[in-house]
Amino acid sequence: MEISVKITKENKDGSADAVVRFDKAGLETLVQWGLISMLKEAINEYATADQIASRTGIAATKRRKPAIKKSIAEKKKYVKDAIRKVKK
Repeated sequence: MEISVKITKENKDGSADAVVRFDKAGLETLVQWGLISMLKEAINEYATADQIASRTGIAATKRRKPAIKKSIAEKKKYVKDAIRKVKK
């Protein structure tokens, strides 16, 4: 399996342009990890207070805090960590 990410340009707003290369096994892995990540995020975003309380053992509240947006640096670190895990 091969997955490589090469940042070609870093933009002023903190984003970056990148070239991602992968083989068939790498594509399958990236799609699987992407789907898992999206499902986890959706579960956390749309869970009711009662569902959250049952998972965490914390008393339910009337309002749920909005999801915290990750910074570009956090997203880059997450991707790099995921690639390292895949390569192992």
